[in-house]
Amino acid sequence: MSFQWIFNNATNLSISRLDTVANTQARDGTVKAVSRGTPKKIFTVRLPDGPRWSEYKSDIESAEALDKHTTDDITILYSKVPWYYGNVDPGVAEEDYTVICVNFPQWTVFGYDQVQWSGPFIFVEV
Repeated sequence: MSFQWIFNNATNLSISRLDTVANTQARDGTVKAVSRGTPKKIFTVRLPDGPRWSEYKSDIESAEALDKHTTDDITILYSKVPWYYGNVDPGVAEEDYTVICVNFPQWTVFGYDQVQWSGPFIFVEV
């Protein structure tokens, strides 16, 4: 198992494609900015609260084993996020990324065998 199940079960997915820049400001107020290379995509993924813990347990344990130090390959499918691709052929629309998790939210078991998340997962393209 991998991080792919997180993307497959996401209720929210945000993909940041903004350039990473460095800037400086002189005493006279002049601001200079420079791109810091090819921008890396940042994926913010939220899982739903309420699925059965007994169904998610093995997936959560597998993702925790990858932790914040292991990269993993994921695929963004057209069927999951058609708004991301725009007007393209759905049969071939997918993109592959190698990502690392920089924020792994805490999970809590509540109610009767349900899992809840403290926030979103954040992945960065490597």
